[in-house]
Amino acid sequence: MKPKKNRIFCRDCNKYKTLFESESKADNFIKFNHEEIEACSGHAPNRSYYCRSCVGWHVTSKKEYDDRLPSLTDKVLDAYKATLPMKLLSGDRALLRRADEIMADIAKLIKEKNPEQCVSLFQEVYSIFQRIPDTDDIIKYKQSLFLRYRKLITKIDRGMLDTFIIPVSAMQSLAAESNLKELKMQYDMGNYEVANELLQDVRNAVANVVDEQYKKELNKRIKIIGTKNNLRMGIEAIEQMQNPDKNILFEEIEENFIKIDLSYVYGEYHECVKLIQYVKRIYDVVLTIEGSEARKKKIEDRLHKFVESVSIALKAL
Repeated sequence: MKPKKNRIFCRDCNKYKTLFESESKADNFIKFNHEEIEACSGHAPNRSYYCRSCVGWHVTSKKEYDDRLPSLTDKVLDAYKATLPMKLLSGDRALLRRADEIMADIAKLIKEKNPEQCVSLFQEVYSIFQRIPDTDDIIKYKQSLFLRYRKLITKIDRGMLDTFIIPVSAMQSLAAESNLKELKMQYDMGNYEVANELLQDVRNAVANVVDEQYKKELNKRIKIIGTKNNLRMGIEAIEQMQNPDKNILFEEIEENFIKIDLSYVYGEYHECVKLIQYVKRIYDVVLTIEGSEARKKKIEDRLHKFVESVSIALKAL
């Protein structure tokens, strides 16, 4: 028989799966239904496996794979753990305190109108941060330092700027990378609203990067994460997004084609209709982006075939 009960959406494989409470029940399902499912769909489950995300057992027709490879759930958990405060070595803590003290001295010297003494202090601060590992916390501190640096440097005579060895471009890149890491972290944790709010801050930070090639690469990464994030927020967010990443939209369409195919095989025709409508709206967004005409045509043809098949199936009910 076709599995119709206990159907849930598995976030680990990003598709609907049947959930079994034990390995034996999953194996028995394969034992008694393998031939019938294969006759209906051309492929059938041949093994069971434990899903950490769903806390239960699924069946699959895919061949054995290395269980040591990280699942999507493992990756999300790792991303979350990476956001936890990292304990710095005592030496690094001392260097951070020293950098704070130096920045305070710089502010004091500027206030006392002794800016000529600031040059070596700025160099020392930069040297300290070059020696500290680029953990997430340190990068955020570097970003904070850069903001203070920019504020202080505006109060110094322009004629002295040529004597500064501290590369502003490097600090700008650090600030941009810090914002981008924060954006990706929020997306990986599923905080899509927070990530959406961070997008403009990230774009502003990247706009200050001097290296045009590097800026282009950063903007590409922002575009990819932004498109993925808007997809998770809902189709309306994608429809309102300016210049989404075309390849990410293509991937979303292909993933939903698989869901449509599976729903059709299991007789869930109303679910097929919902998925087809969703894909059609994404496809309409893709049509507004130039290029990949052959791929667009292929998607359009597949959509028409799905619509015809589902329409016939619904009429037969």
